[in-house]
Amino acid sequence: MNYSQKQLEALRAVCNCFIPSISGDAYWRRNAADWHTAERIIRQIDKLTLREQKEFQQLLSLLTNPLVGLTWGGPLKSVNKLSETQINKLFRKWSTHRLKNIRKGYNTLKKLSGLIYFGDNDKGLNPNWEALKYKLPGPFEGKQSTLDKGIIDVSANQTFECDVVIVGSGAGGGLAAAVLSAAGYRVIVVEKGQYYRNEACNQLELEMFNRLYEGRGLLTTVDGSVSVLAGSCLGGGTTVNWAGAFRTPDYILEEWAKEHDNPHFLSTEYREGFDFVEKRNAIRADFMDHNPQNETLFKGARKLGWNVQAIPMNIRKPEGLPEELFWKSQGFSPLGDIYGSKQSSLTSFLPDAVGQNAQILFATTVERVIHEHKIVRGLKAFTIQNGQRIEIDIRARRVIIAAGSIHSPAILKRSGLRHPEIGKNLYLHPTVPVAAVYNKESNPWYGPMMSTVVDEFTRLDGNYGFKMETPPIHPGLFAAVANWQNGHQYKKDLLDAYKTQTFIILTRDKFGGRIKLDKNDQPLIHYHLHEYDKQHLIQGMQRAVELHYEMNAQKIHVFHNQALLFERGRDDINFFKNEILKRKWAPNYFSLFTAHQMGTCRMGGSARKHPLKPNGETREVKNLYVADASAFPSASGANPMLSIQALAYYISKNVVNSL
Repeated sequence: MNYSQKQLEALRAVCNCFIPSISGDAYWRRNAADWHTAERIIRQIDKLTLREQKEFQQLLSLLTNPLVGLTWGGPLKSVNKLSETQINKLFRKWSTHRLKNIRKGYNTLKKLSGLIYFGDNDKGLNPNWEALKYKLPGPFEGKQSTLDKGIIDVSANQTFECDVVIVGSGAGGGLAAAVLSAAGYRVIVVEKGQYYRNEACNQLELEMFNRLYEGRGLLTTVDGSVSVLAGSCLGGGTTVNWAGAFRTPDYILEEWAKEHDNPHFLSTEYREGFDFVEKRNAIRADFMDHNPQNETLFKGARKLGWNVQAIPMNIRKPEGLPEELFWKSQGFSPLGDIYGSKQSSLTSFLPDAVGQNAQILFATTVERVIHEHKIVRGLKAFTIQNGQRIEIDIRARRVIIAAGSIHSPAILKRSGLRHPEIGKNLYLHPTVPVAAVYNKESNPWYGPMMSTVVDEFTRLDGNYGFKMETPPIHPGLFAAVANWQNGHQYKKDLLDAYKTQTFIILTRDKFGGRIKLDKNDQPLIHYHLHEYDKQHLIQGMQRAVELHYEMNAQKIHVFHNQALLFERGRDDINFFKNEILKRKWAPNYFSLFTAHQMGTCRMGGSARKHPLKPNGETREVKNLYVADASAFPSASGANPMLSIQALAYYISKNVVNSL
């Protein structure tokens, strides 16, 4: 997309407003222009969808129009003709503007400026990292993957035949491939993402967001209110997730069984799936030392009398990896696990499947499933090589869709399925962070990503409430989330990142959103946080503040466009918690995240309510199955990887029986 000189000048002025030059050492003197942040943003945007590119250009067009003054009560001048002080006033006005699209524009520009200024690199270096005390954990020559022998090389239009074709290679697809190939069936796995071998996974933050995540890590809901983290690479979400391996809570399984007529969720046969995955992937809890923020969460919860426990993780120490490097590297696993310690689909189930002669097509997009007389026949896909589109037909006796809750309903819709519930009932486990600065180094980018969970508040109202966990934090992500009131405060907060500890409030949402298709039949995410779920989020933030305070945090940040900052010795903690209640928690007033997308093709006993039968087969097309989180009847209430794998195990066994 072409941008005018005026638009580029406006974007440079905007970036310099967020990240200005301030007297001091090199860190303080350096501004966004010194790191060519505006130009880097343009390069990033140019890799997004045409719809997203046009939306960004419209934002720049507004900034270069003198009428932009009407949006903040300032002079009728374009942004590139305003002073830095005036641009500051503009963005403070935009951050709480009555129009949510104006707030969306503010958040987009602030997040991009911070993410790229602090998260991008040149030849592996960023000039800010030394000041932030940020270092990669170090190199290690791990074992080479055994997947290459299963990769299909396609150079021209081609037709393949197999027993089962599986769309998606993440928690559901990888597990299904292993089960079906072990049963002796010819399996082809089709993955739209790329296959990044160890040498391509350099653990550099922005590069790995670009390579491993859906929408280059910038995917949001249509209204921009929720940032969506989803894997888009071979191995899917298991490649980038935080290794938490929770069984689906018993009360959720009972809900799915009784409220959605899925008796299998209470069966011994279904629980075999948990046992199978836990044994294969060496899942266990509390076998590594917590990092500081997980230790704080654990000790603080115990001190307050809350239910807290270590999280089971699918982590195994690779042979020859030094203990310190093994521990440090865990926090970099979402940026490519070059050490091979996380037992993702890439390191367990896909190699198992390839060992049984399964084959893999990566960088291959499925257009639609082929069916005749309501019986599946295969699918049509394509790949792009050297700018040329190559058509791929796969004829199969069974098709399993495991493309995730965003893309699975889109594939079904493109394939002509018309069940009215396809795409509906999208659950996200909406999540907010609460960070605090302590009087000690925390280095939240090192150590187990998420090894502690507080379960005290999971059932505040029936089966609904929230969990409290911790995320791995890296400079770009922290900068994208951090409050901004002015450049000095923003830069100072980033300097404190190394001694900042962050808790996240993960809410089991009762009211969902939906996936719709755009004019090009691509999925769009529509989601609005319901007032019911919002109250649980707010209560979660207050409890996180209490825990940080109990553990002697010096500053506590609640991330909102109207900054919420508690300073020990200056502020009253009860007054601060009450201030949280007074803020507007409407779309684009605050940072809301999801790393868990569920529902949209839910299974159950009602032909009217459930697009899938209890065995995972679609009601409209025989021998077409769905085996991922989209089949969940509602939100799983826990990090869903193991829940997906157990479900995929059960559905795969059904497919084996049908064959």
